Amino acid sequence: MIIFSERINGMYRDVRGAIKDRDKEVVQNLVKEQLAGGADVIDVNIGPVKGDQVDNFLWLARTVHEVTDKPISLDSAKAKLLVEVVPAVRAALPETPLVINSCTAAPEYMEKLLPLAVENKTGIIGLTMDQDGVPGNVEKRIECGATFLMGAMEAGLSIDDIFIDPIILPVNVATKQLTNVLEGIRQLAMVNDPPPKFIVGLSNVSTKCLLNKLLNRTYLVMCITCGLDAAIVDAADEELIEAVVAAELLMGKHLYNDEFVKAWKMQKGI
Repeated sequence: MIIFSERINGMYRDVRGAIKDRDKEVVQNLVKEQLAGGADVIDVNIGPVKGDQVDNFLWLARTVHEVTDKPISLDSAKAKLLVEVVPAVRAALPETPLVINSCTAAPEYMEKLLPLAVENKTGIIGLTMDQDGVPGNVEKRIECGATFLMGAMEAGLSIDDIFIDPIILPVNVATKQLTNVLEGIRQLAMVNDPPPKFIVGLSNVSTKCLLNKLLNRTYLVMCITCGLDAAIVDAADEELIEAVVAAELLMGKHLYNDEFVKAWKMQKGI
């Protein structure tokens, strides 16, 4: 499982304040906590912070890079912003692996962001939605995912650099959609050989739910059994990470020993 850290996000009050005040210590302490939990990629999102958005993104990426050489995922729903941010971060951090998070299957998004990924040698996350929004059925998710995948490969991206996000919606408002995500992963894995990597923004499943951590780790295990490769999560949630390791162990991805979590941490160097 490739663990993307969700925590360096301006939607969180502490990160929002740190971006505003240019307080590196707050951000870097959070990054260290995420790395200690097993994060492989640091997803950075400036959230609703006011001011120069490109400068905010650049400051945040540089601040993260000062404490880790891990890949950085540049996260925004604004394609126009990513068109400015990605080259700026690439110029500032020329050796750092980058991922664009994210692009929809809408033509206007793919026309902007797929060439951007190729030019700047980044990975990219494709959402199974288009100009009409999040699909209400599996079939449309498959169509959007396949459209994005084919477009990304035609643009020159390697299959290894492509992630597909089948889009999790909150269980308290869209319960039936959660099985569509699972089936979407299963079916999209058959569209190409080898398949792309699959990723989810896990915390969406439990938005405004009381037992959010229980819902998160349960649904993540369900996704793993369907072929999930990566997830954007709070890597400092120890029970969540242990559930990931246990699920992969039971699927034969790790050799069993009585201290399998400890063995996984040693393998990761944490």
